[in-house]
Amino acid sequence: MLPPLDLLGSAGAFENTFRLAELVDELGYHGGYLGHHSFHSEVGLPASPFVVLAGIAARTTNFRIGTGIHIANLHHPLAIAEHVQQLDQISGGRVTLGVGVGYRRSEFDGFGVDFTTRGKRLTEMITVWRNGWTTGTFEHDGPMFVIPPSPVWPPCVQKPHPPIMVGGTSAAAVTRAATLGDGWFTSNPLDPMSEVVEETRRYREAAEAAGREPYICLLRQAWVAPSEREVEEQWLDPALAFIRSYYQAGSRGAEDTDPILRRVVAGERPTCREFAHDRAIAGTPDFCVEQLGRWHERIGFDEVSLLFGGPKAYDSLATAYTLFAREVVPAFRDS
Repeated sequence: MLPPLDLLGSAGAFENTFRLAELVDELGYHGGYLGHHSFHSEVGLPASPFVVLAGIAARTTNFRIGTGIHIANLHHPLAIAEHVQQLDQISGGRVTLGVGVGYRRSEFDGFGVDFTTRGKRLTEMITVWRNGWTTGTFEHDGPMFVIPPSPVWPPCVQKPHPPIMVGGTSAAAVTRAATLGDGWFTSNPLDPMSEVVEETRRYREAAEAAGREPYICLLRQAWVAPSEREVEEQWLDPALAFIRSYYQAGSRGAEDTDPILRRVVAGERPTCREFAHDRAIAGTPDFCVEQLGRWHERIGFDEVSLLFGGPKAYDSLATAYTLFAREVVPAFRDS
């Protein structure tokens, strides 16, 4: 996952993201996702991720780009379809559409969308996209959207359409991902491994019941540095602040059963190793290799999206991305 943006800063808010995208493309990373929020610049995610991703597409060659996660149900399904198709053309077929229902009521209020219908809206939107991209014409008559025959151009490069990844950990979200999506984001970086294992089991069972092949993208916070002391100094406080911001915005994790998470929410500061163990891929290269191996053994993910949430300075992020590519990724290159 691409790092948060400094949206409260200067006109160069996106420059670090563009430079880092060029770097990770050169380093051989498979791709990156960009999240989405409206009216909340403090979280560092753009209100128009497709615009930012178009800039990244123009600066990279092999790096896949995607939304992870886009709160698509704030908008009309045809508007999203147009964005995706144009971006797929600009990138030469490198786009993944990652969507989720959202959890900040203020965003839905701002756009005049009923917060209580967000799940139904997203389910119907995915149906609209799949049918439209498969047939070539968007037409739909449902409780949320009525769309007369409407061609959308230019067509997607990927056939029949770019992959649709669906995030969320509720029963409804897991079912939505299993029955309508091409894959599932584990979505909640707050939850420890024990919770994600159970969520993954439910997703696999739902996919099997629907006769579909499961595909799992593990989403985790991440950082790497030569020593544990450096990781704690550079990463721990921003990581804890990230968790607390989720709670302040209304998101929830497994704090009822997770004593470490409960301490963090209460304002305490666990050690880096206490917090990262079976939760984040953050530590020395050897620790990151060990943790990634444990996660793969327990849930069998197909890809992992890592949110490098330490310092926002380009040099610090570039150093972490480079170290991870050179000393962690090779351990899994052939697995």
